[in-house]
Amino acid sequence: MRVWYRCLRCGYTTEASSWFWRCPKCGGPLDLIIDGLRLTLSERRDLWRFSSVIPARPFVSLGEGLTPLINASFLGKNVYLKLEYLNPTGSFKDRGSAVAVSKALEFGARAVVEDSSGNAGISIAAYAAAAGIKARIYVPRDAPEGKKSLIRSLGAELIEAPSRAEAGKMAIDSVGPSEVYVGHAWNPWFLQGTKTLAYELLDQLGHVPDAVVLPVSAGTLLLGLWIGFNELLNLGLINKMPRLYAVQAQGFASLYEKMHGESMKEPTKLADALRVSNPPRLEQLVNAIRRSNGDVLVIMDDELLQSWKLLLRRGFIIEPSSAIVLPGYMKLLNSNYLSKDDEVVIVLTGSGLKYIDIMSKI
Repeated sequence: MRVWYRCLRCGYTTEASSWFWRCPKCGGPLDLIIDGLRLTLSERRDLWRFSSVIPARPFVSLGEGLTPLINASFLGKNVYLKLEYLNPTGSFKDRGSAVAVSKALEFGARAVVEDSSGNAGISIAAYAAAAGIKARIYVPRDAPEGKKSLIRSLGAELIEAPSRAEAGKMAIDSVGPSEVYVGHAWNPWFLQGTKTLAYELLDQLGHVPDAVVLPVSAGTLLLGLWIGFNELLNLGLINKMPRLYAVQAQGFASLYEKMHGESMKEPTKLADALRVSNPPRLEQLVNAIRRSNGDVLVIMDDELLQSWKLLLRRGFIIEPSSAIVLPGYMKLLNSNYLSKDDEVVIVLTGSGLKYIDIMSKI
């Protein structure tokens, strides 16, 4: 397997023999071109079951991936819930972290630097701890206290910033010798982890669904699905691309605004994991939605709160940002974007165990 970086902005291409998180020529986001891709399933019962299509060695793993896929009969006979919140640190981010930290180790990094609203920071901190290297995590000051406590408990250095955007700037500016910036919104290696969700859905269902509905902020899971399903198409293992439906939170809906125009600007108070204002891969996200014949919609906090309560009462201990997919699915159904006959996978991305203090108030 040979791998190259390719800039999505200027087209610059170079062999992926050292760590880059953005284009060294123009600063644009990077994609990976992989030559010699072949799928051979291993006997492992984690993400590295798909190691034959992951251009990294499994230097570190906490058992991420192979999360349950269950039929949600209360939503319909053809609706499935993918329980990504049951990954080791309680979010889908573990898929990306396992690959990104493994690749950082492969390139000789002794420390990783990340900016996050919480889940990615927890995940990178955990995988750095498992790898025996240092982690420095920048978070917005108003990130949930539970998430900040977890990052500290995992041994990472936690630095608070005035805002989510400032956290990113501070993280990038801080990178020193033998350190790498693993910022998940930019990192092409991170997407090589999230793409395994596409392979896993095929592995679990025996085919691909008609549609996938998921929360979207920086879009790393959406792009992972887009990359993974495209690879499966190119390998001749599937014959269709599932429609990808992105659900965004009020006030942080850059993708929706790019495709449909203005939306409500009042920032969400509940969906803290979806607070990215300017995702660096926005054009790539638009392309994934359009070419999959999907769409994007925005959900308000009052709708999100009701769906969070409903899903908790159904036994799903998820964070508010994950609950946003339920009203998203219902709107898609009611507007005929989806039908009762469509086989749909709804992704629940983050654990509610980090939100016990908030649950007591609702």
